[in-house]
Order: sequence, then C-alpha cells, then structure tokens
Amino acid sequence: MPPRVGSFARLLSTRWGALAKRAARSIRAGTKHVANVWNGMRFRVPKDRIAPLAADWGLLVLLSYCTYFLINHWYRALNNVSAVYRVHFPNYAYVVAVVATFLLAVLWENLGTSIGWKSAGLVRADTANRPLRFLPRAAHFFVDLAAWSLTALAAALALVPFAGLATLLYGVVSRAGLMLIPTVVFRPLGPWYTTFGWVIALVLALIVAGTASWWGARALWSWLWPGRKAERPWADRVVGSHVCKASDLERSGRPCPWWRTSWGLMALLLVAVSVYVGWLTAQVNLSTLVHRASSTGDYWQKLVTPDFKYFLAPEPDLHDTMLNGIIQTIFMALLATLLGFVLALPLSFLGARNMVTKNRLGWGIYTLTRAFFNIGRSIEPFVMAVLFATTLGYGPFAGCLALLVHTIAALGKLYSEQIEAIDPGPVEAITACGGGRTQVLRYGVVPQVVPPFLAFTLYRWDINVRMATVIGMVGGGGIGRFFNYFKNELRWHEVGAVIVIIAVVVWIMDYVSGRVRERIT
Repeated sequence: MPPRVGSFARLLSTRWGALAKRAARSIRAGTKHVANVWNGMRFRVPKDRIAPLAADWGLLVLLSYCTYFLINHWYRALNNVSAVYRVHFPNYAYVVAVVATFLLAVLWENLGTSIGWKSAGLVRADTANRPLRFLPRAAHFFVDLAAWSLTALAAALALVPFAGLATLLYGVVSRAGLMLIPTVVFRPLGPWYTTFGWVIALVLALIVAGTASWWGARALWSWLWPGRKAERPWADRVVGSHVCKASDLERSGRPCPWWRTSWGLMALLLVAVSVYVGWLTAQVNLSTLVHRASSTGDYWQKLVTPDFKYFLAPEPDLHDTMLNGIIQTIFMALLATLLGFVLALPLSFLGARNMVTKNRLGWGIYTLTRAFFNIGRSIEPFVMAVLFATTLGYGPFAGCLALLVHTIAALGKLYSEQIEAIDPGPVEAITACGGGRTQVLRYGVVPQVVPPFLAFTLYRWDINVRMATVIGMVGGGGIGRFFNYFKNELRWHEVGAVIVIIAVVVWIMDYVSGRVRERIT
C-alpha cells in the first residue's frame, strides 16, 4: 500500500474509532440517565390503605345484597306472586350500587372509624399525632376519591397494551379481522403474508405504546404513592395528615364506648341483618320441628337400639363386615396422613416467607405454594371423593386420594405458619458463624418445628378418620359405604350400629392422639 493511502486509512480509522467511542459513551450515559429516571419513579403499593378499604367495601356490598334480598322477600310476602319472583331493577342499578358502596366506604373511613381501619389498628392524625378535626376529614374524603380515581386510571393505562394485544390475537384467531379495540375492525384479513406483516407492525406499535403507557402509569403512581419512606402519599400531603397506629395517637379525655362508634354500630347492624337473612335463606321453621317431633319416635327408637349382627358376619349384599369397613377407614386415613406428611414437609419450607430467597423467583415460588395450599384446603374431601370416584371408580382408592390432596394442603399450611413463627435467634447465630443454608435448616429450624409438626400430623390423622367416614358415603369405601347402604334401605337399626362404631373409634383416636400430643409438646 502506498504511504499516502496508508496514512489516510489510519486517519480515517482513527476518526471512526473516536466517533464510535463517543457514540458508545453517549449511549451508556443515556441508558444510565433513563435508568436513573426509572428508578427515581419509585412507588409503593399502599397495602395499609387497600386492605382496609377492600374490607369496608366488601362489608357494604354484603349489606347492599342483604337489602336487595329483603326487598324481594317482603315484596313476595305482601303481594300474591310466585316464590321465585324477583323485583325488576334496571341493569345500571347494579353498577350504581357498586359505585355507591365504594363512595360510602371512602366516606366512612374519613368521617368515622371504619371496621377495616379498626381491625388494622390505623388512624388518621395531623402532624402532632392528634386526631383530625371534621373539616380536614371532609377534605380528605374528596382528595381520597381523586387519589383512588387516578390510581385506577394509572392501572388502566398500564393494562392498555395487554388489552390491545389480546384483542389483536382474538381477531386473528377468530378471523374477525385486525382490531385493537373490541368490535372495531382495523383491517380485514387477507393473504397470510399481508396479515403477518400487519400483525408485526401492530405488535411493534403496541410495544411502543405500551412502553409509553408504562412510563406514564409509573410516573403517576410514584406521584400518588411514593416509594420513599420519608414521603407521604399525595392525599396526606394535600391535607397535611398522616396514618399512624392507634396506640401512638394522643387523645384527650376518655375514649368513646364501642357501641357509640361507627364501626361498632355497623358491626351490630351487619350481624343482625346477616342473621336475619340467613334465617330466611335457610327457611328455618321451628313449628315444623316441634310438630314433627312426635311423629319420629319410631325412627329414634330404631337408632338407639343398634343391631350389630353384621359387625363380624358379612352383609349379604355388600359381602363385607362392619369391622372390615372401619379398619379400611382407619388405614385410609393413616395412608393419607403419612403420604401427606411426606409431601407437605418440603412444600412447607417453600411456603414459609422467612425461608424463601428475597428475589422474584423466591416470591413467585412462595406465592404458587401458598395458592396451592389455599385452593387445596378450600375444596372439601367430600367433593374431591366424588371427582376421584367418577374418574377412577368407586372404592377406597378414590377416598384415599381425596384425603391425600386435602391433607397435603392442610398440613402444608400449618407447617409453613409454624416455620414462620420460629425464634429467629438460633438462625441468626448460625448465620453469623458462617453456616450455610443446610446448617441453618438442620440446626436452627428443624429442632424448633419437629414437636409441633408431629402434633399437627397426629391431629390430622384424627381428622382424616372422621373425614373418611363421610367420603365413604359417596363411593370412597370404608364404613361410610355401610352407612349409605343402610340409610337408603331404611334399615335404621343397622344405621344406629354404624353410628356407634364411628363414635367409638373417633373417641378412642381422639383420646390416644391427645395423650401423645401432650407427651410430644
């Protein structure tokens, strides 16, 4: 290469290198600035405000439903209409009821002491920790309405791109057309390459719009609910108040009796209305109970004179004895308890807040584990037995699986709560000495939870024995199969014998497990 050409090339490469370095520095500086701006827009989800408001709103919605029920009940009682008649309300009335209960909940929290705030132990106070006067409370009501409205607006703004993407996918899959707003077709579907190009363009547009909407929502949330502990929420800054514990409030004079407070009066009203509506819903009829008591003497006489002839001898239709049925019930409960203990033990550590790692993966595992515990406990073994018996066939295997699922969820919940309640002193001491996670679990956690774990497991076996007698009535096997058969055949002497056997076994199990739990704890 000639000298002049080589020097020109070196000069050109030097200038391009300098430009590239300058561009890289600019990009790094811009990225750092954007990250600083993003981190500066911190916000904190106001759990101490949302939970009481949700509780008060739910109670007022319950009260509005009871009111709706009573309106229909008394209208049917005073007019000659059918028992299933419903008073007609316009469709917007239900929306108005939901909005009105929300406004009443916010008003209740500001002008009085609501049940939600009372249960959380929180109060509003001024800068000197004195109770707010009436005018600041009234002003707080309007400011709170604005704050919650803006919070909902920011949430809707953050969900706009996801709603647009879901609508776009629905339009493509259903071949309704390209649309970002439901029922508004942006462009009909054409050839696949044209449709694919438009979908890519619309997705890119949604990404751009979603980024902008997320920035706007985050900025609005950080202004309303700042994440820094020193800063107060926007509503408190406007009114000049703050939220503190009720014990920290400086009061003058004696506190008002509970029956003269708003939360006390509302609690009495809710209890009275709920009991009355429950009485009407359950169709309680005491006169029928009294009048029919005299006609059921033969039924009770047969129940209290049990017939144990099939305790050792097999019943001709069932081809089994009551003794085998109760033994099968006990072992069903035992197997479900042991397997439930083995499976719930590792899950309990994943469902304990103080055992998971403090990152997104750890909190995700904790949330999923707790969700499984709650869902598994919410479905009764009676219902699970019906599902398993339908899919796997009637017998003790279906009943054992039903007990197992419920046992895992119940024991996992109890175990995880016991792990969260351990003394943190030994754990901190082992960690300070350089112990790893295995040493912490082995020497700091396990010795504290073994006795209550064993007590919970024994108590669960006692519960499973009682549950096994019930799920046998729906095809789960065991002694419940005898009860269901004798009941359907109206053989009340044998039904009484099954009841006596169940009662004796449950009493013995309760006594033995109680004494063992006393020794363990």
